[in-house]
Amino acid sequence: MGYPAAPAKKHPTDRLVTKTADISAPMLTVFEVIEDIKLFEQLEENVRKVTITSDIKQGLGMKSHWDLFDPSTGEAWYVDEEFIYYEKPKQLAYIGINGEGKDYTGVHNLSENEDGTTHLLFNELFHFPIGNEIESVVEGMMANVKQEAERRSAGQ
Repeated sequence: MGYPAAPAKKHPTDRLVTKTADISAPMLTVFEVIEDIKLFEQLEENVRKVTITSDIKQGLGMKSHWDLFDPSTGEAWYVDEEFIYYEKPKQLAYIGINGEGKDYTGVHNLSENEDGTTHLLFNELFHFPIGNEIESVVEGMMANVKQEAERRSAGQ
């Protein structure tokens, strides 16, 4: 993989959230779920809307605008994301810039298990204070990615 498995901290108070999942689907299928950012309106509970804002609709350099809310407070906030590393079907990295200090960097790392299933290692580094609620948000997102990839793999 050409990008670090986990983003580098910018400040000692940055918080890294790491989750893993073994998914009964090929790597390509899992990657296609992850890169389908509009799908995150259903996959991640704190996402209200995702809009692609660049001429690039897929791959390196794709930009998008995300309408989010903080699960601990219900506060709405917004972020602009960009794919900064794209190695299909192994790794996808992105940055989220908020402009008000709520920036983050995330990396999806995919590898094939011996049985042909996919191991997904996800790291997201928050460059602002976050509550523990984010753990359950990320766990829910990972479970939903797993479910969607397995559904696609089964041909449903």
